[in-house]
Amino acid sequence: MKLFAKRYLRFTLPWLALLMGLLGTGLAGYWVKLDIERDEYRQFAFFCDEVRLKIAGRLDAHKQTLLSGAAMFDASQTVTRREWRDYVRRLRSDEHFDGIQGLGFSLWIPAGQLIAHQAQLRAEGFSDYTVSPEGKRDAYTSIIFLEPFSGRNLSAFGYDMYSEPVRRAAMELARDENKPSLSGKVTLVQETAEEQQAGTLMYVPVYQKNRPIDTVEQRRAALLGWVYSPFRMGDLLDKLVPKFQDKTLTHVHFRVYDGRTAQAEKLLYNNSDPSYEGHSHFLPAIEMTTDFNGTAWTLQFEKIEGAQDGIDYSKLWVIGGAGVVSSFLLFLLLRSYLNMHANAAKIAYGLTSQLRESEQRFRLLADSAPVLIWMAGTDKLCFYFNKVWLEFTGRALDQEQGNGWADCIHPDDYQHCLNTYISAFDRRESFSMEYRLRRHDGEYRWLIDTGVPRFDYDRSFLGYIGSCVDITERKQVEDKLACAHAELQQFTNIAAHHLQEPARRLVSFAQRLRADLEKERLSEDATASLHFIEQSAARQSALVRDIQLYLAADQPRGAMATVAVAEVVAGVLERKASLIREAGAEVDYNNSCHVYIDRPRLKDIFDILLGNALHYRRPDRTPHVRIYNEVRAGRVIFRVEDNGIGIPVEYRGRVFGVFERLQVHDNQNSTGIGLAIVRRIVESCGGSIALEETPGGGCTALFDLPE
Repeated sequence: MKLFAKRYLRFTLPWLALLMGLLGTGLAGYWVKLDIERDEYRQFAFFCDEVRLKIAGRLDAHKQTLLSGAAMFDASQTVTRREWRDYVRRLRSDEHFDGIQGLGFSLWIPAGQLIAHQAQLRAEGFSDYTVSPEGKRDAYTSIIFLEPFSGRNLSAFGYDMYSEPVRRAAMELARDENKPSLSGKVTLVQETAEEQQAGTLMYVPVYQKNRPIDTVEQRRAALLGWVYSPFRMGDLLDKLVPKFQDKTLTHVHFRVYDGRTAQAEKLLYNNSDPSYEGHSHFLPAIEMTTDFNGTAWTLQFEKIEGAQDGIDYSKLWVIGGAGVVSSFLLFLLLRSYLNMHANAAKIAYGLTSQLRESEQRFRLLADSAPVLIWMAGTDKLCFYFNKVWLEFTGRALDQEQGNGWADCIHPDDYQHCLNTYISAFDRRESFSMEYRLRRHDGEYRWLIDTGVPRFDYDRSFLGYIGSCVDITERKQVEDKLACAHAELQQFTNIAAHHLQEPARRLVSFAQRLRADLEKERLSEDATASLHFIEQSAARQSALVRDIQLYLAADQPRGAMATVAVAEVVAGVLERKASLIREAGAEVDYNNSCHVYIDRPRLKDIFDILLGNALHYRRPDRTPHVRIYNEVRAGRVIFRVEDNGIGIPVEYRGRVFGVFERLQVHDNQNSTGIGLAIVRRIVESCGGSIALEETPGGGCTALFDLPE
């Protein structure tokens, strides 16, 4: 019976270990997959918020356009049709404001003035003019100006928007509150039978000049009309919504509803491809609202199956593959061990004794592993230390219990250690800290101490458990590496000096030789050779300088402080004044912010980015560089835009590598290290850098630094 039990155990145990290993791998892979998809969801949520901000920004831009139109009425006694047409043409709204159907003015007409108003418009040449829809009302409005006055917009001429309830509500809100307003969902009168889209209108009130408008009654009495813009929602949002990941909204359903709830009858916009209807959602849908002066739009985003094709599951495959391989290795090792153990039972008593002695040595080695374990209760006091800990300190258990263990901490580490322990304990959070602990022989050894909170089945807090590992050798290696790094940096600086000096001399002698031989009528080959020598030496000097900057890019070259960005940019522009004049470039910047960095590296960032913008300009247009920023969550996000030749999207990641140049023949003076230097500086400050296409052509460098 005993022999049968041993055989059964020898057969089943490896398979049980394999099953448990594969099950553990599956569970680990499942959690990794959840983590990857949670990260994807966070990115998706960021994209959704970007869309919301884009929409809010565009609505605000349209608001400013309407306010400027209202200001035109405020500044003049009257505005003629021709003046309105010239004003709208000057705005070039079709170029700058995607989705806008037109810019118009609707006149407020009391009922008693309707006949006179229609007669006046007919006298201006519109013989068929009438306010529509016809009918008796207390007051009327009429669209008398609408540019461009062609195509679909002709059907809106003379339309009384006040007669329609949805438009009327928005017009009354704008009139009574003296602020821009946005209507609910409407069908524009410009729509035809084909390709109809939901529409909305934005209104800004215009009051009679020199009339008081402090109260609602005064505003109603002084009302002249409304400057307004109609929008076809499809035209507005198809061109406005930013691209997502692979520059397309494929697999993302995006809908916009009027109001704070998603009601089918209030659907304003839907980008869904009919072929994707009915697909299940890959991520939970996200809903958010954007408000415009009291009018809300609900934005709904749904990412469907098929969108996960672009997710990087490599981490999952690595963990899964490693788990499967480890499980099979454990299976083979365990089966081999059990078979070997069974065979060993058949060997003589002497061999069995040796095997037992070997097992005893193995157990002793396991018990002597340098892992120190401790436990603490809810009162922060430690009550348990394992044998390895006690042997390490050479103290008894009662000496270590409570706060006695802290007596062996190095005095310089004592306060930091206790602060970390108490702070994490109060927050019930895991912690990891390094400190020196006195060994039984009096030597202080570096330990890494990792503690985690303990909870019972109902999540009641029980205290902490932690383990310590001796990392003294690692710390010594780190110290040696730091010394080696310092020596390497010193060697680099010395080597750079010795390389720079011959290069400078070579440039100087080449220039002098060319000056001395100018009267000798040198051949074209000789002249070109001298020029090549001079250029090569200058390029070598620039290359050595850039290599120095690259190697030192992750270390401050001065005191870290709060630096005024405007001062640094102004200094860079002053140094590049001759290059800017030569290129005929225009540089706009308004950076009133401050960032926490050393001044030399901040100068290097703008010097390199501005230099690239000027070097890689288009010959057929005036170079225009714009530098601006925004502050978000303690980070200053910079944008450096140019209208140059740009960088193809497939190369925008590669150009941050060392010696990556896409336009080698256009700029031989480039070392191919500039953007790599910028990347190292930004990343050393906890930021990131990326390249985007500038609207209208060109390249935009986007990076962030701590405020």
